[in-house]
Amino acid sequence: MSDRLEDLRRSVVGAVIAPPDAGYDLARRSFNALIDRRPAAIVLCLGAADVATAFDFARSEGLEVAVRGGGHNPAGHCVCDDGLVIDLSMMRKVEVDPGGRIARSEGGATWLDFDTATQAHGLVTPGGVVGSTGVAGLTFGGGIGHLTAQHGLTCDQLLAADLITPSGEPVRASEEENSELLWALRGGGGNFGVATRLEFRLHPLERVVGGRLTYAGAQLGEVLRRFRDVVAAAPRELSCQALLTTAEPLQPVLIVAACYTGSDGAAAQLEPLLAAPGLASDAVRPRSFIGQQHVFNPDYGVDRNYWKSHFVRELPDELIDALLERMVAIGRPPGQILIESLHGAPKDADPGSSALNFRSAAFNVSAMAAWVDPAQDEESIQWSRDTAAAVEPWSVSGGYVNYMQADEPIERVRAAFGDEAFGRLQALKRQYDPGNVLRRNQNIPPQ
Repeated sequence: MSDRLEDLRRSVVGAVIAPPDAGYDLARRSFNALIDRRPAAIVLCLGAADVATAFDFARSEGLEVAVRGGGHNPAGHCVCDDGLVIDLSMMRKVEVDPGGRIARSEGGATWLDFDTATQAHGLVTPGGVVGSTGVAGLTFGGGIGHLTAQHGLTCDQLLAADLITPSGEPVRASEEENSELLWALRGGGGNFGVATRLEFRLHPLERVVGGRLTYAGAQLGEVLRRFRDVVAAAPRELSCQALLTTAEPLQPVLIVAACYTGSDGAAAQLEPLLAAPGLASDAVRPRSFIGQQHVFNPDYGVDRNYWKSHFVRELPDELIDALLERMVAIGRPPGQILIESLHGAPKDADPGSSALNFRSAAFNVSAMAAWVDPAQDEESIQWSRDTAAAVEPWSVSGGYVNYMQADEPIERVRAAFGDEAFGRLQALKRQYDPGNVLRRNQNIPPQ
């Protein structure tokens, strides 16, 4: 295939990286160190024309296709063995129209790229909590983060997108043009084309009161119950997430990440948490939103990961107790359990505006196994599965598409959307990708 690769190199404005080339191992790396795949070629695209050329090449050579934006998906869908990776990581420009409160992002931009551009104008859209996450990938799976209570899910802010379909054709999705496709992109994943440009609604925001509250000791259950009650009663100006982790020697630790955007200070809203037992560190303070986005900064490509999540309608005492038990179940630090609140603005959106099926949930509870030693693969994966099984009695839908692993059964993917929405998504898949070329995702098969 070497001669054909040379043709491909001459046909794109960007670059083509193959196994013998310098930088190949870095280019094929993903967030999840458990994923170790070797593609035949990686096309570093510089525009929509390069994406179309890459699709044409893959089709002519019979190569499987993977698409890389931020590469942050725990399933490692962004890289494949012996196939072609359409890599957008060089397409990271973000343009801001401050008067219209609109941002236009290229398909490879990360949230650090996006927030840096929009915050220069005192504007923001609700994104993720890790700066290296891709804007497009998070959006297409829903998008939960520091501003969820205030402004809703990331996909709720998506106004339009420009795609290249697997046939190489450009298509635009907006309320005025291909509105059904826009509906699908709000939660339906990367099933329909490669997004080269996305357009978002922006909101004014310059500073927040936010950061971490860290708790240790024997009363973490009580703190989690206070967290549950605080977010249920909180005004729209307060988003809160909770993270269960461990400290040596296998002592559970709770981190509450607060983000308050009101004008009257956060003390009254957070008082029940500030007065909770076991508060070891209070790092909540006024900061820029960029500073808030650095509250969590996990290393990229270091840990091996396996995640499973369930949306739940409530966080009862029994479930809280079960989660604390799971943190010490295998006799070593297993990773983390993330509890993301869905209170506030996500409930305001028209349920018919997106393909999502989890707006009725109160929380997303995710078992995030993380480890380094390959000898612990089987035990760690089983911990995540067993922890998710402990949550399942309270589940209200399929899991969060952005956190799903590649081994999720089709029934669980269908449940993430619901039967009616899944049927609509399949009809769009038949229209835009009838050959299921884009199947390295939480796949919606055409048939």
